[in-house]
Amino acid sequence: MKKFIKPLLIVSTMAAVFSVQAVQKDITVNANVDATIDMTQPDNTGLPSSIDMQYLPGKGLTPFNLNTKVWSNNATAGVNVRLVRAASLADVNGVNKIPLTVSLGETVLTTTNQLLEAATLFPAGIENGSDVLPLRFAQTTQGTIATGTYSGIVSLVVTQATKAP
Repeated sequence: MKKFIKPLLIVSTMAAVFSVQAVQKDITVNANVDATIDMTQPDNTGLPSSIDMQYLPGKGLTPFNLNTKVWSNNATAGVNVRLVRAASLADVNGVNKIPLTVSLGETVLTTTNQLLEAATLFPAGIENGSDVLPLRFAQTTQGTIATGTYSGIVSLVVTQATKAP
């Protein structure tokens, strides 16, 4: 019996020394890649999914400006920008609507493509993106608004122009 205890102790000690304890953690990493064009904030972070406009009694909604940059892999083709639908806010009941005017830089956006010329958009080339362009949301007609909570989705479509100007 003593013959078996000594080797058994040695084997169990060795097993304890060489046993590896590990934990596996799996993280799913996602990326939405458009190899041709993108729009970000000037610090290269994504655009916010929500913004809040301030209401001034007797005056209306204060315009909201968000500085943006456009990125492209094509230095000669312009960029088309448009709205998916006319921009507006509606109260929770859908009764009261507030039309909005959306502009990018000096260009008022509509549901029709607005061409931003590459030479104007990327005066220093495409490596650093476009110059900073303010994306502006404003009440189309300033004035008082009925009390309520208003919201709406403004969808922008940014595409590479199909041919160089």
